[in-house]
Amino acid sequence: MKRFIYIISMLVCSASVNAQTTMTLQQCLDSALLHNSTLRNAELDVKLSTEQRKETFTNFFPEVSGSVMAFHTFDKLVKGDGTYPQELAMFGSQFASMVGQPYSFKEMNRGYSATITAIQPIYAGGQITTGHRLTKVQEEVMTLRQRLTEKEVMQKVTECYWQLANVMYNLRTIDAAEKQIDAVHTQVENYVNAGVTMQNDLLKVSIRKQELASTRVKLENARHVLSMLLAQQIGLADRDISIDIDADIPVSVPQYVDSNTAAANREELLMSSKNVEAHKLQVKMERGKCLPTFAIGVMGFTSNVGGLSDNIKNTIDTKMTNGMVFGTLSIPITEWWGGSHAIRRQKMKLQQAENDYLDAREQLRIDTEAAWSGVVEAYKQIGIAETTVKQTEENLRMVSDQYKVGSTPITELLDAETLNRQAHDSYSQAKATYQIKLCDYQRKVK
Repeated sequence: MKRFIYIISMLVCSASVNAQTTMTLQQCLDSALLHNSTLRNAELDVKLSTEQRKETFTNFFPEVSGSVMAFHTFDKLVKGDGTYPQELAMFGSQFASMVGQPYSFKEMNRGYSATITAIQPIYAGGQITTGHRLTKVQEEVMTLRQRLTEKEVMQKVTECYWQLANVMYNLRTIDAAEKQIDAVHTQVENYVNAGVTMQNDLLKVSIRKQELASTRVKLENARHVLSMLLAQQIGLADRDISIDIDADIPVSVPQYVDSNTAAANREELLMSSKNVEAHKLQVKMERGKCLPTFAIGVMGFTSNVGGLSDNIKNTIDTKMTNGMVFGTLSIPITEWWGGSHAIRRQKMKLQQAENDYLDAREQLRIDTEAAWSGVVEAYKQIGIAETTVKQTEENLRMVSDQYKVGSTPITELLDAETLNRQAHDSYSQAKATYQIKLCDYQRKVK
């Protein structure tokens, strides 16, 4: 049902994507759910494990096999001339009439036989049942891995989206800085022409303009690469993707979730639990190899030979059809010698799996707490960066006014502009980092 909703939402938004290159974060996430190759492979892994489970289920049913053999020789298999011997009479009165009579024949040059057998295992030391349960565990693991992969892809898409957003924010800051430097350049140029200031001040402003131009080139290149990477992650690599950085995304601290509760629901821990369960079944499988196996079966067969003389056909029935039921009991005596060691080895592996589970639970608890701390820290950094932006903007305004009246040198104005631009860059970086940290925390507590 969840996948169906994603498909419907993507069909709705795909029309708008075809008409525009700008996408919101939610559109990117929906597109990734539908088109991302990693998610498609994860879905196929689940289907593969399902087919494997269904395959092992067939082991509960009889094993049926059949064989057919036919031959046709280039020449007769039996050749000879003479008279039927006296000893032939001992096989019955129907052969007595043939004794002493001459014969000349070349007999039997073709024939066939067909056999069909069905064997039903009754007891196999629990190996069939255990093997089927192992494939069910594997299917459950693949389902958990699919959910984990989906969350990881969503995290990667979110990170790429906000990295691209940060670059685009920085480009906007460069736009504003370039306009401001152009205005300062014009002002300083007028001052130089009027003899109020020195040519060196104009040179400093020109150098700053070149620095901004160089920074723009780097940002444009980063924007292009990140845009391509985002398009690849959401399965739209053939499109020129842009993002909507003006979308109103609220910034607030999410509700705290107890780390123990969150860790218990993490796919990583559930997969570790399934690993323990699988090793328990492996112990049972090794025990089953040391136990007797019993099966019953039924077999039917028919055969016939051809190319015989009429005399032989009238005497002997050349076609045979019969059937039988049977039972087999197999006791793996030599398996007992090494089986005990195999069982102990599997028990040791089970103990390792249990230790890994306990370690994973503690690591995931710490990881969840670290993710929460990251969200809180990132949220506070936004407030700090916003305050810094206001301070640098006010400082830039004051220094600009002071420069206009000649009470401060050009270097002070350029430094104020740099501080303001760096503050804006830090602010956009703080917002992007917060969204990435938030997504990471939500991924770990859901």
